[in-house]
Amino acid sequence: MKRMAVISAGFVPVPAVDGGAGEVLTTEIINGNELTADYFMDIYTIESPKLDKIDYKNAEIIQIHISKINWFLCKARNAFLKLFRKKYRFIPYNRELLRRFKDNYDMILIENNMQVFEDICNRSKNGTNHMIYHMHNDIDGTTKPEYLCKYIADKAEVILPVSEYLKDHFMQVAPNDKMKVFYNCVDLEKFNTEKVTNTKALKRKYNINKSDFVYMYTGRVCPEKGILELVKAFKKISKENPNSKLMVVGSRWYNQIAKDEYFEKLLKEAEGLEEKIIFTGYIFPEDMPSIYTLADVLVIPSMWEEPFGVVALEGMAMKLPIITTNSGGLIEILDKETSIIVDKSRDVEEQLYTAMITMWENAEKRENIAQNAYTKLIETFAFNKKNYYDEFKKRIEKCR
Repeated sequence: MKRMAVISAGFVPVPAVDGGAGEVLTTEIINGNELTADYFMDIYTIESPKLDKIDYKNAEIIQIHISKINWFLCKARNAFLKLFRKKYRFIPYNRELLRRFKDNYDMILIENNMQVFEDICNRSKNGTNHMIYHMHNDIDGTTKPEYLCKYIADKAEVILPVSEYLKDHFMQVAPNDKMKVFYNCVDLEKFNTEKVTNTKALKRKYNINKSDFVYMYTGRVCPEKGILELVKAFKKISKENPNSKLMVVGSRWYNQIAKDEYFEKLLKEAEGLEEKIIFTGYIFPEDMPSIYTLADVLVIPSMWEEPFGVVALEGMAMKLPIITTNSGGLIEILDKETSIIVDKSRDVEEQLYTAMITMWENAEKRENIAQNAYTKLIETFAFNKKNYYDEFKKRIEKCR
């Protein structure tokens, strides 16, 4: 059996015991291999006590412990490098990973960490002729800089961006013939309206009445996601529809609950509407299907270029009408037949308000959009979790 190293990004654990869109998808690759036994996988991941109970037949979980002194040394080195404007960044996870790395693999899958790709490729002797880079996030000036894009384009055998948008952006920086779009997926067994049984209890928990019309945002709570613009648009809606409510589902970073400056700004904007604007905090992935059943409309008001947009797939699966912006990979999932699309480049607050009013007033439009979106989801082979591992194998065929 061939051996594959699966190297997680290093932010939250894999398997995805603490959520994370990318981590959930990496878990699907691992689970798919567990059924087919194509490889024996060593899974390198940040440590978590929750991982201790997980056991695979065709994989070993290698947990990376990061000591306080490791954090301190990396911080000091980075400060020194910044002083001299050096590109390399010392990352505690990467340093410990290199110490634990076994270097006995036929192929190496790097999940969304460009610096790890360079580190592993530079210091390993085996498997580097079969390097696979799975790209979940867009190019930026820090963790995804252009010079590492060029490095990966040169060294990788296959590059798997999660959308055509990411592929096109990467190609502008580092032209190559190695890129194969590998769309994210959704679990249609899990995200299934017929399997949710606790909606009434959740409505009581969040004080949602039968007559309420609920708009919902789910995801990270940060500026680029457009939540402040959504809150401002909702304030106008609430004056016209006293029974409207807005649920903001999520936190700044995975299951962290601490408020930051942006969150405080949201709370201040929502002053006076505390009974109408509900901040749930972090919700674990297994509870999300139930949460979606509380919504009448899902709003994805992204102000940046979304690399893909798993939330859109989840909303489609839960048969929700969706309002979105014309953002990155989102418009590869949604179109004018399956959503109301807002132009994020101008008057976003006003456009969101208009779209939200339209959804409230026009039940037939809501139903048509939701049905069109669900049909598109069902008919798109690549969006179904059942096909995810097979799609992965097709794209790494020349590595095998």
